[in-house]
Amino acid sequence: MHQKVPTTCLKLHKLGEVPRSAYMDSQTTPSDLIDAEKRSFFFKLLRSSKPQKAVPPPTKKVKHSLKLNAVVWLNFITPPKQTISFLLVYKDASGEFGVIVEEAPPSSSTSMMLSNTVDIEYLGDIEYLRACCTGLSKGESVMVESLSIKPAQTTDKLASQH
Repeated sequence: MHQKVPTTCLKLHKLGEVPRSAYMDSQTTPSDLIDAEKRSFFFKLLRSSKPQKAVPPPTKKVKHSLKLNAVVWLNFITPPKQTISFLLVYKDASGEFGVIVEEAPPSSSTSMMLSNTVDIEYLGDIEYLRACCTGLSKGESVMVESLSIKPAQTTDKLASQH
């Protein structure tokens, strides 16, 4: 497992949101699309005249584990002057944390690819998952050329596909 770090002291630069399909356990099934009640629930919320306070269901504070493949290709106008860290930042029942995917030392290059497989242990449900980087100096800018976060496939899943 990778070390989780509280994000309160980090200066994060958001690269992008990770789609819920990459980290949610429950997927939409074709039967959900046929069920009119499930399909129209969202529209009922939009059409209600009074905004209602949504009372979140009590979440079970159970530890879960998630393994993700994360890749980002970054372009800089000028080469970075300090170490650039690629993190996945998430919020769960215990707070907001970041997991370092990979770090790159300063170099003369204006582009870099950072990638790795990370294990995330979280409590309850993940509220959000974001791709971020740290290490940018004031005035430095970065452009994301490509970002991909996908569930890691185990060797069992790979063997069953062939």
